Amino acid sequence: MNKRTHMNRRICLLTFVVAASFLLSTPATAGVLYDNGLVNANIGTIGYSGIYMNDVVSDSFTLAGTSTLTGVNLGIWIASGATPDYLYWRISDSPVDTATNDDHGTLASLTGLTKLCTGCVTANNSPADAYFASFSLPDLVVGSGTHFLTLDWSDYLYWDVSNGPSVAWINGYSAQSLYDDGMTHSNSFQILGTGNSSTTPEPASTALFLSGLALVAGLARRKTRA
Repeated sequence: MNKRTHMNRRICLLTFVVAASFLLSTPATAGVLYDNGLVNANIGTIGYSGIYMNDVVSDSFTLAGTSTLTGVNLGIWIASGATPDYLYWRISDSPVDTATNDDHGTLASLTGLTKLCTGCVTANNSPADAYFASFSLPDLVVGSGTHFLTLDWSDYLYWDVSNGPSVAWINGYSAQSLYDDGMTHSNSFQILGTGNSSTTPEPASTALFLSGLALVAGLARRKTRA
């Protein structure tokens, strides 16, 4: 085998390794993994799908692949003049049907509070303020499929209803079955984190990959001419 043939084979092998590494890699994105719609503040009285006192509300969300969950954005109501500060959360593979005095989930402090309006909504026949809020998750790794975000015992908070693609469960009962009005009664939230976005490479990544292949091919031609 002459040197030119040996060099060409090495270049072909390098090209194959680069191509395989690119095609087998799964692109990941950080950001919103599931979006059920954010604060709507004008859909009825929130009591039937809130997290007020002993109500336990679970909303479904679906992930395309294994993901690391880092936070939640949501819409909430609270009595005018009060300040929302905390809630309890759980993420599970089925709706949570009850709460006990000892187990309400994991305590989370609310951050990123933005008041959207004052006295603009009604909770328990009293004026309430609407807020956008967030809380962090502890880099929670979950698999693909349908999961449930449950909020519980949250110091007189109400969870804003968006009627998005999710389905709400209240104290273990489907909200659709409880109210039978054609709406999902699901709530305002986004699941944040890092997960598999697609098996199709992004355009920028594809362009970079093709440029690399062109460079390798050019080197091969130069070696052949030499």
